[in-house]
Amino acid sequence: MNSRRKTSRVAPLALGALVAVASMAAAWLWIGRPQTPDRPDIVFITIDTLRADRLGVYGYEPARTPNIDRLAQEGSLFEQATTPMPRTTPALASLLTGLWPHHHGSREVAQPVNKEVPTFAALLQDKGYTTLGASANGAASPHQNFDQGFDHFLDYRHLVPPVADVVTEKTLELLQHSRDGKPLFLWVHYIDPHFPYRPPAQWKDQPEAPNCRALMDELAHDRWKIGEVQRDRDGIASSALAECSALYDAEIAYTDAAVGNLLAGLEKAGRKQNTLVVFTADHGENLGEANLFYEHGPSVHDASLRVPLIFHGPGIPPQRDDQVFRLEDIMPTLLSLLRVPREEWPEMDGVDLSRRLGGGPWPRLAPQPTAVAESGSSLLPNTFNFPFSGRARSLHCYNSPRFSLCQDDASGPFLYEPSTDPQLRQDLSDQFPKAREALLKAQAAWPAEQVRERTLRTTRFKLVEYPLWRGGYRRALYDIREDPQQSRDVKHLFPKELQALSRQLSQWTSTLPTGAAQERSQEQIDALRALGYIQ
Repeated sequence: MNSRRKTSRVAPLALGALVAVASMAAAWLWIGRPQTPDRPDIVFITIDTLRADRLGVYGYEPARTPNIDRLAQEGSLFEQATTPMPRTTPALASLLTGLWPHHHGSREVAQPVNKEVPTFAALLQDKGYTTLGASANGAASPHQNFDQGFDHFLDYRHLVPPVADVVTEKTLELLQHSRDGKPLFLWVHYIDPHFPYRPPAQWKDQPEAPNCRALMDELAHDRWKIGEVQRDRDGIASSALAECSALYDAEIAYTDAAVGNLLAGLEKAGRKQNTLVVFTADHGENLGEANLFYEHGPSVHDASLRVPLIFHGPGIPPQRDDQVFRLEDIMPTLLSLLRVPREEWPEMDGVDLSRRLGGGPWPRLAPQPTAVAESGSSLLPNTFNFPFSGRARSLHCYNSPRFSLCQDDASGPFLYEPSTDPQLRQDLSDQFPKAREALLKAQAAWPAEQVRERTLRTTRFKLVEYPLWRGGYRRALYDIREDPQQSRDVKHLFPKELQALSRQLSQWTSTLPTGAAQERSQEQIDALRALGYIQ
């Protein structure tokens, strides 16, 4: 299917800049594209929960990431790369399909990808590639159909324990299956920087961090609930922030060493000279930004939304690119580099940005690219700082600034005041009937698990729609060039930009599903619990 038909399916005359970029790509053809080898090996290296701004090459002085930094210094680094959703399953599915989450079927962590959706692995398999995968995250496994198109796929059940050294070791063993003369597609996904931050004991480059370690022990023994930590109840998270941040850095340093060993192993196996390496992450991590600690998903703050992105290999020039690049753009960009005819491309929401890898200027008449994204839902019922918290078919709450209306399949709804009753023991429905009535109206306005932040991002501006508990959204515009922390709403200073970006975002959000969340299987629930997403 050609790209013109694909684009019209996704958003006929709707997504302004995105559609214009896609249509102009057809006219550019191969002009400005880097001269990569025929049928090169392709290696995806992804690290779970890795913020771009915690790598040395992105300007973080305390970083100990020499292997990733070297990869970036020798290749093309993208400073404004983003994920379409700061959740593992939807984000990695977009990487592997070129589709937005609501088109590939996974709009929440652990929700499977539609089996009918063509994947990059399946396409390369049809082209004669050997396809190998290894994922340490149970939310990116065969349970979510991530093994589609792979000749061999190692998941968390084969990677025991699922730490970076084991992932590298087992992956290099898996390479034995690639000694068949065929080109190779390899995807390796590490999980170590995901909370809790516990680098292996043998990794000596880590702080003592007694307060953060004590906090993680208390969570492990159920003396604190993870939702209470994420919303910083009684200052429990913020008081340990410096130490937890240092442990997060240590996890990244440990994973960087394992990445270095993987690259060395590829070179030893003769899989380095003719190899295109794509290094990225599924999402980042909030370390207090947007009042969210040691978590990602329910916020579209750049702490979670922005990811590192590096292309490395023959024909890829050393350069830094400061324009928007999205995970869903990686697949069409690589198909272009591989010279796959356009009529053989599957439908994708991403666009071919291979011209940007050639080191040439962005075409003068081409509009600046934009990135759209939505958050996940807050899956923990006691994260009362979100308008909705919990899971649809388990305990969940609709939250106003003071009260929460909570229920599960067996009972409720009951009215609570979490600031004085965080354990939800005293029903206040009779005492505050008007508050209960207001939250019942909010419940009618918001489908369960669909209360999500949405955003549209350019190289300079970021428009965010924050859901209001009574219904509707509050819009804020940030100048991320001057205010990367998104602390100042400047929509009154840039009314024209606000209007244009609002129109584009509204057109995109009109395509999003509005129904209630899908029911989860026991396997999905187990995966969510293992990762700390549910209690």
